[in-house]
Amino acid sequence: MVSRKIMLKNRRQKDILNLIISLLALFAVMQLLQLYFFRWDLTSEKKYSLSDNTKQLIESLDKDLFFEIYLAGDLPYGFAKLQKASMEMIDEFAAYSNVHISYSLINPNDVVNPKKKNELFEQLVSRGLKPTSLQERTTDGSLKQKIIVPGIIVHDREKETAVHLLKSKSGATADENLNHSVETLEFELTKAIRLLQNVQPKKIAFLTGHGELNEYEVADITASLLQRYDVKRVNASELNKEGANYSALVIAQPREEFSREDKYQIDQYLMAGGSMLCLVDEVKVSMDSLSVKESTIAYYSPLNIEDQLFAYGVRVNPDLVMDIQGQLIPVQTALPGEQAKFTPASWYYCPLLNCPEKHPITRKLNVVKAEFANSIDWVGENKNISRKVLLSSSNYTRLEKVPSVIRLDIVNKKPLPEYFADGKKNIAVLLEGKFKSAFKNRAWKGINRKTFKEESKPAKMIVISDGDLIKNRVRGVGKNRQIEALGYDRYSRKTYGNRNFLLNCIDYLCDNEGWMNLRTREVKLRLLDKTKIRSERIFWQVINVLLPLFLLLIFGLIRFYMRKRKFAGN
Repeated sequence: MVSRKIMLKNRRQKDILNLIISLLALFAVMQLLQLYFFRWDLTSEKKYSLSDNTKQLIESLDKDLFFEIYLAGDLPYGFAKLQKASMEMIDEFAAYSNVHISYSLINPNDVVNPKKKNELFEQLVSRGLKPTSLQERTTDGSLKQKIIVPGIIVHDREKETAVHLLKSKSGATADENLNHSVETLEFELTKAIRLLQNVQPKKIAFLTGHGELNEYEVADITASLLQRYDVKRVNASELNKEGANYSALVIAQPREEFSREDKYQIDQYLMAGGSMLCLVDEVKVSMDSLSVKESTIAYYSPLNIEDQLFAYGVRVNPDLVMDIQGQLIPVQTALPGEQAKFTPASWYYCPLLNCPEKHPITRKLNVVKAEFANSIDWVGENKNISRKVLLSSSNYTRLEKVPSVIRLDIVNKKPLPEYFADGKKNIAVLLEGKFKSAFKNRAWKGINRKTFKEESKPAKMIVISDGDLIKNRVRGVGKNRQIEALGYDRYSRKTYGNRNFLLNCIDYLCDNEGWMNLRTREVKLRLLDKTKIRSERIFWQVINVLLPLFLLLIFGLIRFYMRKRKFAGN
């Protein structure tokens, strides 16, 4: 009896000791977790992990941020997924930030009064959001229209900016577009935060003095750039002045030759680590002239900048790219004396360009429309420069040498494959690295040997062989002047990806931290096979209902048998 009491006492002491050790271990773990912050992301794509650039940005914030999420209410599954991903992303921001970051869900459809609801939607549009109309099927089978606002307004109590969450790529399914919207969440939200934190916006220079596009012809892209940059129109002589500090130089379709002095200023701007976006045409031809007559002449029109581009590693060829994958234009197909009849036909001189999916500039972009583009070739080899193709024609391409006659009736000819057998051609290219000066080893009195740089700092340059790619249409003059959206086609009523492509180009040229790489983030779309679901529906319903009950029954029988055997033995 005494020994039993001693055993019980020892067991009790042992249990108390184990409890104390467990509590001490738990306390130690809690202290370590407070000292060392970490998060585990077990997904294969690391979809819940922030990039290092984003972490640095969030940790450097000095103002509280508030996110107004207007994607709220009773939403379809895809939009509910986008809403959840947005909240999770903001929660991740809050976890790494030293300031207060919060959000609220606001459903504009909660406003009962129709007049006040319309006023609210108008206010949201004025603040930069884009409402979207959805069609829902009700219980009685009818369709009901519903307006949602897939956007977020971010503000720091002083400034605000809007983020449109829904991405739309032509040819992609609704699920693919929503998945892409989730993929770009971190990029879009951090872009908005950078815009709020940017006290001194970077400066963009549009070059003048060589017949470049005027301020109205680039009004659309300029308006978009002004939301995040300081845009100015400058002469070449102003590029390298003290305090200029232009982050990117845009050369938009020059029509006059470059002087040696201007070429030298552009060269030394690049050697100083500047970034350039060159949109040049080596062939002069106008689509407007074809609107008044059925033919026009295309001829070589050099700009005296060819040798400079050649020195940097590219050559814009004096030819025209004809592509079977072209923009549709209306063609008169009625016989003489009959009522006018217009039929859509592919205009081979306006190729719809392919965008590589892996590059941050072109990932998930709509097709980009060109007009009388030239082909681009790589020249020379420089191990210090990496080269990428950003835009290219289709495999069914023909190169037309100039001078040549451009006729409208070419659309009536059947596009034979052997006629378009020149293969894919480069239209836009990217060069990054250390460039060699085009004025190296040249004897010219205009070179300042004290400040002259023979090799550049790390720099970037994008060359596009079509100046019309950045040009928006202008109708009317003076007060009646109207600016059409960049990339908009009046006939098909489509808006091509020209604006987004060029904005991405500028962002990439000005990005010295690598945050544009967030656009290449990929979240795999794991969709169920709807056909297989319908055909095997009964089978999987039976499995899901009966299999758990069967397993539970087996487990109960085994448990019953083991207990019976145990107690029967005793």
